[in-house]
Amino acid sequence: MENSENYNRIVNVFVSKIKEDNIFMKKVFNIGILFFLVFGLFIGVGPTGASALSYDGSNPVSTGCANDAVTKSYSYISDSYDNIYGKVELKWSAKCKTSWGKIKLYHAAPYDNGAYYANAVVYSYTSSGTYRTRYTCGSSGGNGAIMKGQTSCYTAQVYNGAGYKAKAKGYINWDIASGTTGWY
Repeated sequence: MENSENYNRIVNVFVSKIKEDNIFMKKVFNIGILFFLVFGLFIGVGPTGASALSYDGSNPVSTGCANDAVTKSYSYISDSYDNIYGKVELKWSAKCKTSWGKIKLYHAAPYDNGAYYANAVVYSYTSSGTYRTRYTCGSSGGNGAIMKGQTSCYTAQVYNGAGYKAKAKGYINWDIASGTTGWY
């Protein structure tokens, strides 16, 4: 209440000075209002949910987000006999505040059976645990699932800034082998 009374007193002082046709005070008042509007908007308005999520489904390489990427978590892709086929990584860009999944196989895919040999998926959740979205290597923004002769693929990216978390899963077709990263 005290702040609003002080504000009203200040405004009344400026208004009374303006009423006295003091040109200097009119200019100071107008500049003060302009300063408040311009800088108040810059400081008070951050990125909205829509703009923060604009990277969802985009390609981490073509957007430049892969340039500063680091691996935040990884897991080996293994089968029930503990054979390890490669690893899946959860990549993260500090510049873009995005994450995506990436598979690296230790050997080229021996077959694809007309579909694909291996794929990755990145999952996005809110920090409170609500599912948001997911993308695979085969999604628009990814570089395509692993086919015969290939050794890697990456998914489209998801926004992973404040209020969100992500994890990635890599798998050999029909879940012959799989691995899931931790959350970041």
